[in-house]
Amino acid sequence: MMKLRPIVIVVALAFGSALWAQQRDKSDSKPVQTIRIDTDLVTVDVTVTDKNGNYVRDLSPDEFQVFEDGKPKKLDFFAVTDETTLSRPLAVVFALDLSGSLKPEEIKTLREAALKFTELMQGESVFAALTFNYKVKILQDFTDNPTKLEKALAKTDRVEGSTRIYDAIDRAVTMLTRKAPRSRKNRPVRRVVVVISDGFDSASIIDRNELIRRTAEAGVTVYSMTLPSYILSPTQSTQRVITPFDASRIVAATGGRDFSADANDFSPIFKSLAEEIRASYALAFYPEQRDGKFHDVRVKTSRQGVQLRTSRSGYVAPNK
Repeated sequence: MMKLRPIVIVVALAFGSALWAQQRDKSDSKPVQTIRIDTDLVTVDVTVTDKNGNYVRDLSPDEFQVFEDGKPKKLDFFAVTDETTLSRPLAVVFALDLSGSLKPEEIKTLREAALKFTELMQGESVFAALTFNYKVKILQDFTDNPTKLEKALAKTDRVEGSTRIYDAIDRAVTMLTRKAPRSRKNRPVRRVVVVISDGFDSASIIDRNELIRRTAEAGVTVYSMTLPSYILSPTQSTQRVITPFDASRIVAATGGRDFSADANDFSPIFKSLAEEIRASYALAFYPEQRDGKFHDVRVKTSRQGVQLRTSRSGYVAPNK
């Protein structure tokens, strides 16, 4: 989590008898609980899969263990995102590579698929868009108006030049931390960056390790879509080569996932991304530390045979 001014936002959240409680029986009527969300709250988004890669959605709070600097940490909040309706709003930044990786017709297909994705992600979400080649350009700041996003994406065209993937992600993280809402309709917002690129950076200024630190501290999950023009294999197999962006491990460090895109139809990729986000858990706690330093956060589970992907590896504690 980035270092923030001590601004406190007080909201009333109606999540049932336990905040963000796992809904075992949606037909039950549950009372309203009033709680405080402020800049101190540390939220970790967790995706759980079995050995076959299937999402596991039935874990209870007792099956998660959170550790701060190696010491057990009591969870203050727990939520499971509903798999049929997105019960947690998102703040999403689309980062599109225009360094020559996409053909004009592919850009049109991508634009249409991205708009369909916004329809799938119902639940008071907001979206922004930027492009990058030798420079990073914001096309649209955060909006919940699909028409504005559509007009912004319509401005994209093919531009040759160098590629600044890491700088683009860094700009997206800054947008999310400074401009994205912390809550929508009394619900906390999850921060996501969707990078569409060939995975080959050639001109970024920011150091990759610094980017991983900033992204993880901000609690931002990075997802990538690797473009088909650069899915190359020396053996002519269906497996693509590892790109420099893959090797940077930015996606893995933030609990994200890479999707290999098909330029003829991006829709299946965005549908898979929507399912991925819907399958997440949210674990949160208020930190006891007030030293302004970085603190390690790890999440484990007692459930056997599953794997966890988490959105962050630590946070920066607030100052006293």
